[in-house]
Amino acid sequence: MKFELDRNSPTPLYQQLRNQVRERILSGALPPGTRLPPERTLARRLGVNRTTVVSAYRELAAEGLVEGRVGHGTVVLRPPEAAQSGVVRPMRWAGPTEAEEPLVADLNAILRRPGAVSFAHGEMSPELYPVAPLATLAHRVLQDGSALGYGPIAGYGPLREAIAAAMGVTADEVLILAGSQIALYLISRVLLQPGDTVLVESPSYINSLGIFDSAGVRVVPVPVDRHGLVVEGLEELVLRYQPKLLFTLPNFHNPLGVTLAPERRRQLIQLAARHQLGIVEDDPYGQLYFTPEPVPTLKSMDPGGYVIYISSFSKTVSPALRLAWIVAAPPVVERIARARGNLDFRAALLNQRVMEAFLREGHLDRHLAAVRSTLKVRRDALMEALEAHMPPGVTWYVPEGGYHVWCSLPRPLTARRLLTEAGRDGVAFMPGDFYGAGQLARRGLRLNFSYPRLEEIGPGIQRLARAVERLLKEEASAGGEPGAFSGPVV
Repeated sequence: MKFELDRNSPTPLYQQLRNQVRERILSGALPPGTRLPPERTLARRLGVNRTTVVSAYRELAAEGLVEGRVGHGTVVLRPPEAAQSGVVRPMRWAGPTEAEEPLVADLNAILRRPGAVSFAHGEMSPELYPVAPLATLAHRVLQDGSALGYGPIAGYGPLREAIAAAMGVTADEVLILAGSQIALYLISRVLLQPGDTVLVESPSYINSLGIFDSAGVRVVPVPVDRHGLVVEGLEELVLRYQPKLLFTLPNFHNPLGVTLAPERRRQLIQLAARHQLGIVEDDPYGQLYFTPEPVPTLKSMDPGGYVIYISSFSKTVSPALRLAWIVAAPPVVERIARARGNLDFRAALLNQRVMEAFLREGHLDRHLAAVRSTLKVRRDALMEALEAHMPPGVTWYVPEGGYHVWCSLPRPLTARRLLTEAGRDGVAFMPGDFYGAGQLARRGLRLNFSYPRLEEIGPGIQRLARAVERLLKEEASAGGEPGAFSGPVV
C-alpha cells in the first residue's frame, strides 16, 4: 500500500493522500474490509506529521469511504452509490478537517464536570491579566481616532523602538506581528523551500510541527533532556541532513519546562557559526523567570546574525492583544515584512499603541514582577502537592520559570490512559504524546500551574495522584511490575 506525496505541489499533503486513497477505493484496488495503515505508521512512512494522515482519513470517512472501528483501526467501506456512479452531491463546506480533535473533545468533556480542575490550559488565569491599566490606556489611546487606522507594515515605530531598546538591538531589526504562530509561518515560507530539512526538539510545541508540515519541509527530531536541547550529537545530524534551520524553545520549554544550560547555549551558537545554521529561538516565557536574574537569550549571544528571535505578549500580558515580534538581521526582517502583506497585512494599530504606552509608563515591569511572584507561589504549591501525594515511580522536572511542569509515569502506564482515569474525577492535563512520539512522550504529562487557582492546585494533584494509584493497583493485580522510584528531577 504505497502512496507518493509531491511536496512541490500546491495541493496540500493531506488532500494528495486523500485523493490517492479515494481513487484506489473507487477503482476496487482497496476492496471493502481492507484495513488502512495506522495513522502514526503511515505518517512515519511518508515522513509527514500525524495530523496530515488524520485529516486525510477524516475526509474519506465523511464521504462514507472508510470508518474507524475499535480494535480494527480504519477500515475501507463499500463506496456509496453516489461515489460509484459519479452523481453530483451537494458541497460539504463544513468538512471533517473542521471537526474537533479527539483529545480536545476529551478535555472539554472533563472540564464540563462540576468542580473540574484544569492543568491543561496554555494560558494564565484570567485574574492575572492587567485589566485596569490596559482599560485606562485603551480609553486614552482611543481619544485619537488615528489609532483605529492602518499602521506601518513593519509595526508601530515607537513600539518597535521600545522592544529594540529592551533587547539591545536597533528598531530595523524588529518586526511586529499578530502572534508567534504567524511569525513562524512566515519564516517557514520566506526562508524554507519544500523538501528542506528543519531540526526540531522532541517533544516540541505541537503547532510548530503543523506549520512545518504545511510548508512541506522535513522535520528531524532532536532530543531534549533536563538541561534542554541535547547539543551532543547535533553536529552529526547537521552533517547528515544539511538542515536550513533549527527550531528551539530554550527558556522554560513547552512542554518539558526545562531550560537550556549555559554551556549548551555557547556550543549551539558555535555550531551555528561553523555550519551556517539558522536558529529560530521561540521565547514566549523568557520574562517569567523565578531566578534572581533572567536567562540570557540565544540572540544576545549571537555575533553573526544566525538567530531569529520570536517572542510575544501573549504569555506575559494577554493573548487577546495578538502581539508578537521577530528580532533578526535587517534583510530578514525586510523579507518577512514584504511576505506578511499577503497574510495578515498588519498587526492591529490600536493594540500596538496601547502596548507601547503600557511599556513606556512602566506598567509592564510592575506587572511582570507581580506575575513572576504569583507564578512562583503556584509552582511551589504544585511541587509540594506532587511530593506529598504522588506514588513512587512518578518523576518530574522542577522548572525555573514559565508555566509548565513535566511528569513521567512509571511503566507500563501511559498519559492517555491516565487522562481517562483522572477525567472521572474532573482533572485535566495535556498528555505528552500530543507533543511527539516515543516513550518519553507516551509516559509524560504536562501540568500547567499558571491557570488553576492556588486553592485548586493541591486538591487537583491529590485527585490526580489517586488516579495514578488506581492504575498501578490494576497493573499489580494483572501481574505487571511496579515502576522504580527515582524522585523528582531538578
